[in-house]
This record gives sequence, C-alpha cells and structure tokens, in this order.
Amino acid sequence: MRAAVDIGGTFTDVVVYDKETGKFWKSKVRSCPNNPEGPFAEGLVKALQGAGKKVSDVESIIHGTTIVTNSLLEGKTSRVGLMVTKGFKDILEIGRQQRPELYDLMEDRREPLVPRSLIREVRERVTSEKQVLTALDEKETESALREMCEKDIDSLAVVLLFSFYRPEHEDKIKDIATKMLAEKPVYLSHEVSPEFREYERASTTVIAASVAPRVIHYLRAIQKKLRQKGYESNELAVMQSGGGISTPQKAEEQPHTLIESGPAAGLIGALNLSRKMGMDKVIAFDMGGTTAKAGMILNQELVFTPEYEVGGELHFAGRQKGSGYTVRSPMIDVVECGAGAGSIAWIDQGGHLKVGPQSAGAVPGPACYGRGGENPTVTDANLILGRLSLTNFLGGEMKLDRERAQKAVSDKLTGPLDLDVRESAAGIVSIANASMLRILRLLSISRGHDPRDFTLIAYGGAGPLHAAELAEKMSISRIVIPQMAGLFSSLGLLFTDMSADFAETVMASLGKDRESINKTLSHLKKKAQKWFEDRDVPEENQKILVSADMRLRRQNYELNTRLPEASLSESDVKKVHKKFHDEHEITYGHKAPEEEIQVVNLRMRAVEIRPKPDFEKIETAEKKRRPDNRGTRKIWFDDKQVDTNIYRRDELLSGHTIGGPALIEEKESTTVFGHRWKAQVGTFGNLILTVKIG
Repeated sequence: MRAAVDIGGTFTDVVVYDKETGKFWKSKVRSCPNNPEGPFAEGLVKALQGAGKKVSDVESIIHGTTIVTNSLLEGKTSRVGLMVTKGFKDILEIGRQQRPELYDLMEDRREPLVPRSLIREVRERVTSEKQVLTALDEKETESALREMCEKDIDSLAVVLLFSFYRPEHEDKIKDIATKMLAEKPVYLSHEVSPEFREYERASTTVIAASVAPRVIHYLRAIQKKLRQKGYESNELAVMQSGGGISTPQKAEEQPHTLIESGPAAGLIGALNLSRKMGMDKVIAFDMGGTTAKAGMILNQELVFTPEYEVGGELHFAGRQKGSGYTVRSPMIDVVECGAGAGSIAWIDQGGHLKVGPQSAGAVPGPACYGRGGENPTVTDANLILGRLSLTNFLGGEMKLDRERAQKAVSDKLTGPLDLDVRESAAGIVSIANASMLRILRLLSISRGHDPRDFTLIAYGGAGPLHAAELAEKMSISRIVIPQMAGLFSSLGLLFTDMSADFAETVMASLGKDRESINKTLSHLKKKAQKWFEDRDVPEENQKILVSADMRLRRQNYELNTRLPEASLSESDVKKVHKKFHDEHEITYGHKAPEEEIQVVNLRMRAVEIRPKPDFEKIETAEKKRRPDNRGTRKIWFDDKQVDTNIYRRDELLSGHTIGGPALIEEKESTTVFGHRWKAQVGTFGNLILTVKIG
C-alpha cells in the first residue's frame, strides 16, 4: 500500500492506494500549525482504518507540505550567519531595482533575512574567467566564524563570487565551519544554486539556510511519529516545487525546493488527468482554505520557471513582485492569490469590501465552524447563499452553523456596506471570484493564450464551488471536476516520480560553441547517471530531461528552452535555434532570428519513473440517464434564489447527465453550477461540465 499526505493551511488530506486491489481510501482532518505531525498521523490512521489496515501495512509515504512557504510568510525563520567575498557585504540590501511600489516613497522593502550584523566578509577572489585571483584567508575565516558562534547563529550560508566555477573556497569554509559550529547546518551557494547572478544565488542560499532548522525538525518529527505508529518501511518521500519527489535527507540539504510543494502535487495530478483525457490545453485551478492557485498545461506538459518569489505580499493578481525573496531553482509555474475558502472579508479605510489575504486558517477557522472564529470568510458566505450543507459538510463529520456565519457578516460588514446579510455574502463571493479571475487572466491572456481554447480542471476543497462562475467570466466552456477533487493535491502525490536537478553555467554561443556545450552536458549526464546508480534505478525506469536558459546576446534575461538530447548535433542546434526564436516571439511579441543566441545555463533533470495508480471504470447507467436527486435547496445565483436539485456524487454512474441548476455533494467538496450548464459523468467518474458560451 502507498499513502499520500498533503498538509494545507486548513486541512490535512490523506489518500491511501492499494496497488493489488486498485482501491483508494481517504481522510480529511483539521491541520494543526503548531503540531503538524499530529494531523499527519491522525489522518493516515483514519484512512487506513477504512481499509482495515494498519500503518505497518504501508510500504511508502509521499508528503506535500507548506512548511517553507509558511515559515517565510510568517517570519518564522532562523538566525542565519552569512559569509561573503570581501566588498560584497550589502548584496542582500542592494538586491535588484525591482520594488513592490516603484513610485511610493513611503513603501519599505521587506527586511533581508540576514541583518548586516550577522554578515562577515572574507578575503578571497575568483574571477569570471575561472581563475583564483586571491586565495582564501583561512585565519580570517576562522575569526569570522568565531564571531558568528558568539552571535549564536542557527545556520550558516556561504556565498562567494563565481563559486559555481571554482567551489574550493566555499568547500574549505564548510570544512572549517563544520568543526566550529558543531551540528548546525551549513549551506554553500554552489550546492544550492550553482548559477551566475550573485544576488539571486545569495538570496536562494540564505532562504535555504533560514528555513533549514525548522524543516529538519519538522521532517524528523514526522519520521519519529510514524515510527511510533508502527511504520516499518521508513520510506518517506517529500514533494518538491519542481514536480518531483526527494528523500527527507535531500530535502534537508535543499529545503528551498519545498516552497510550492503542495500546489505542485495538484498540478501533477492535473497533468495525469489531462493526458488520460487527451486534453492539450488545460488551466488547473486549485482553491484551498488559504489561497487559490492556478497553473497551465500545454501539449500535455507542465510549464516551468527557473525563478520564483516567495514570502512576498499576496495581492489581487498574485504575488507582488519585489515584495518577497527571490528563489533561483526550477519549479512548476504557479500563480497564486490570497483568496481561499477561509479568507477573511473586511472593510478597508475607504469603506470598500476586501477579501484576503488574511485567512481564518485551521484555528479558529470560519465563523460557521463554531470554534471561536468571529470574522466572516468565503466559507461563511457560501453557507449563507445555500451552497454548503449544514449537516453534510465533510460527509456529516462536521456540522456548520448558519447563525454564526450570519452574525459574523452582520457584525463586521452590513453596517459599513449598507447591505443586508445576503447581499454582503454575495459581495464576498464576488470579490473573491474577482481575485481568482485576475490570476486566471494573468496565467492565460497576459501570456498570449486565449482561455476559450482551454479546459478548466477545478479541484481543492472550494474549487468546484466557484469553478462554473469563474469559467463563464473567462469564456471557458468546459470544466472537469476530477474524482476526489477535495483531496486532489494529495492524490497527485501518488503520480509523482523521484527526481534530481543539476545545473551549470556555461555562457556559450549556441551556434559557435557546440563542443563546449556538449562537454558540459556530458558532465551533467555523469552526475545524473551517478544519481541513478546510487538509487539502483533500472535502466527502463530512467528518464533524463534537458533544457537551457538562453537569450539573445546582450539581453539580460533568459528563456528556458527544452533541448532534444543530452548531446547536440548540428541538426539539433538548428531545431533549438528555431524553437528559441518561436518562444521569444510568443513571450515578447517579436523575434530576431538573425541574432546570435547565448546559452547561459544548462539544466538536466534525472527522473526515476515510478508506478502510477490506475482508476477503475465506474458502473455505467444502463437505462436511466438522469439520476435521482436527494432533494432540493434554495440557492442564490446572482440576485435570484432558485430551487436547486441536490445530488450525491457517490451515487452517480457513468453516462448520467445533470442539467443545471444543480449541486453535487461529496465528502470533501461541493460542485455548484447554474441553469446554463450541463454535467455529464465520465467513464472514470470525472464530472464534465459544459456550457454554450455567447
């Protein structure tokens, strides 16, 4: 048996898969921010009880987490010491010119993760030509480390100029630091981010060092808890932002790769579904308790980015650029906004209604949970509008309190807005939808894609509640609500492969330096092969993906372009040349095929292909194509209250067709759609919603 556990801001989701029977068991329990390993074990035991199994029966566990993102957002980072090349003490302060509000003189930038008092310079210098200009001053290094010991740092980051070319100085500092700092973790920039651009490399290394102590404690606490529960296999894998999984040991060495761990799992699940259903253009939309996320799938492949910003402010169109910390590491491209089911509705100084990014979280949660929450949330609004069941939330495990939801809206919103409770609730949903529409537009229209060509896959606990309204606004005519939509990120973990990323800066001409490029690719391939050998991966389960960060010479920013092989022939170079210029035109609106292309970084991903679950076909409806409903409920659509049929998803059969308005309840989520929509149940139980646009 294999298990997947995804810890979110509000709930912890668990899916257990029995490969022998092909059956799934699941559970959803409330998260506990101060004790995440508790719900981890609780949810796992609960899911296994449904299968009549014990923790000792589980062979492997895959885990998605928000520990790194939350640490940075909440400012719960460790005390980091930073060692830099002499003359570069202010590298984090200077950063880049990008600011969250360029013309706001009162806007302060986010404080660096390392204060200047904990930064020490050392005499050493490596040139851009890979030559050692000044040897490392070891006595000065020891003196600087002694000062840091007195400052009681929790971890150390080392960022020296051009260490990605010549790492020996950083390695020497680590040797000295390991003896002086006992067991405190040390992170070297050439190991964390072996690429040029000193600020991005420094920022990434510091982020790794700042979250490392908490990540190490967290992962070891989970492993200890699992041993206490009788887990004997000891095979625990952790989801990475780049779409693969790694061991806890590797995650401790590179904690920055866990930043978008949970959302990445959902997109892996969406990718698997898009391939199974033969969909080439997909927008994957995930609405959880704290945030809403969206990613794109093109030609049945995920879209990746080599750089991301974390810890910044969430606003109406995603993360505000320049407000957070830069991470230079390959990851799935995710757009995010602070509009989740638990997002709090509030009135700003101008008397306008806002939703998020503040969230009620797992504690105390929305007001309707009856656990001390007093602020109105998106969940409270949906309950007031009739879209959630009072008695069947989480399959009846949790009862919702409409009076508390109404009181929260009445106390906080109706007076300032001069609206009644129902109108205020509709306003909350409308504002939340507006925030989510902006990230969907940012992902599609802003990048030159026509959303009318796409299918929307909606999941997360609240995704199916809002999907139809969002799709109509985006002129998307087809929605897929997958099986286990409310646990989809957890389910996606079961479709992941083990992977490792390798990168090297080359600064070579694509047309003139093919030999040099192939030499570097060969070096990277040896690293990948060693990784395969260390893991005893059979050749048939090995896969290597190659890409390059390229730009026109004298440009400042690169486009990541997939390469056909780990060794380029002359014909390959021509193909890559054309592909780069085509992508340049899509991204920037123009191309210059006569210009020389510069290869900046080469990237290689080693993938260990793992077995994937397979869904069984559900029973087919032989005669009656329209299922029986479980009653009706008055639900507000726009400004009208409509009698709406209620269906139970576990009673639907393949071929069943449901006309709107309708509400389809399942234990972990609810799907709502209006009169213009029609839902059909697919062969594997997916809900396929269609509407005629225009």
